[in-house]
Amino acid sequence: EISECLVGSEMCIRDRRNSMKEITQLLEEFWIVKDKNTTDYYRIKRSIDNQMKNFLTDFVGWKLFVTNKLIKLEKLPAEAHPFMGIQRFESVNEYMLLCALLIYLDEKMDGTHFLLSELIENIEKIIAGYADIDLTRFTDRRSLIKVLKFAVEMSMLKISDGSIEAAEQDQSKEVLYENTGLSKFFSVNHDSSISEYTDYHDFENRSSLYTDDETDMVRTNRVYRRLLLQPSMYWDSDDDMDSIYLINQRQYIYKHLDKYVGGRLDIHTGAAFYMISEDNVFGKIHPSEKSISGFIALMCGKIREDIATINNSKIFLTETEFELTILKYKELFFKGLSKELRDMSNEKFTFLVKKYMFEWQLAEESEDGYYLCDGIYKTAGRYPKDFKEE
Repeated sequence: EISECLVGSEMCIRDRRNSMKEITQLLEEFWIVKDKNTTDYYRIKRSIDNQMKNFLTDFVGWKLFVTNKLIKLEKLPAEAHPFMGIQRFESVNEYMLLCALLIYLDEKMDGTHFLLSELIENIEKIIAGYADIDLTRFTDRRSLIKVLKFAVEMSMLKISDGSIEAAEQDQSKEVLYENTGLSKFFSVNHDSSISEYTDYHDFENRSSLYTDDETDMVRTNRVYRRLLLQPSMYWDSDDDMDSIYLINQRQYIYKHLDKYVGGRLDIHTGAAFYMISEDNVFGKIHPSEKSISGFIALMCGKIREDIATINNSKIFLTETEFELTILKYKELFFKGLSKELRDMSNEKFTFLVKKYMFEWQLAEESEDGYYLCDGIYKTAGRYPKDFKEE
């Protein structure tokens, strides 16, 4: 009997690890394309059971698509943040060109071939009246090429003949594309009309459309999404409904997340963090091996010692105070920084530090200055004691 119990325990642990591995991959990747990654496609498809579906669809509120071409977990966030965009895109026009491409492909049959010149002609018609985009201009054509490269990498397009790099340099060059049919799964199919929406806040405030019972589920979905897709979950008042739900249901939420993702749920006075376990990390991580990440970890460690003595979840600094704080720690840790960071101007250095801290929700901007948030307490970097002597 003892032997059977041990075998059963080992099987449970193995099943849990497999579930974590599959969900981690679904969280990490936009989708799993069968033709591109056949082994992972079938492994994940076999692992999807009713319990996993229940967690993903009921508690987190995401749609899980399993087709004969791909598996996609539609990871809608609770809140919009800049780091959630397509990182290589640098302008609104590039997103508009992507939307025009999706519209064009939606009218094509799977496996249809078309030339780059035909695509350009149709995209110009689709986008006319919505944006000042001229695909004969170098900057706009470069944006289109960037979008097309993205579509190829995402397996929405295949290049049958020609070179996209050659077409980028010479507008007379042709490229023959094939529509794979995956583009129809790229965009989100909303359950209600969004024709009256004017900005991203309308998507965040959709809870006003639901009944009281549905609102409870929306709140549950929102809390799970904030913990899974954001570095931090913050609230400013004791009557914040998300935080009340999180605190009341913290054991239940931790049990779910630990089973399928693996990690630790930390709840502070005005913040919560789901700290992913080191053996199951996915996506971007902090601290990482990037030089700027190392400096941020060092700076956070010193801020905890030097500044964070106020009994408050956020520390206010004026813009001048914030920049002087960054430069003070730059000077303190100067010898250990990479050559690139040492040679960088103070203006560029402070800009990069701010950008990084905003993306990781370690700081946030206000009308009067900046707030250092609770995230600064979660990591700390230190040099070895003998670093200066070496």
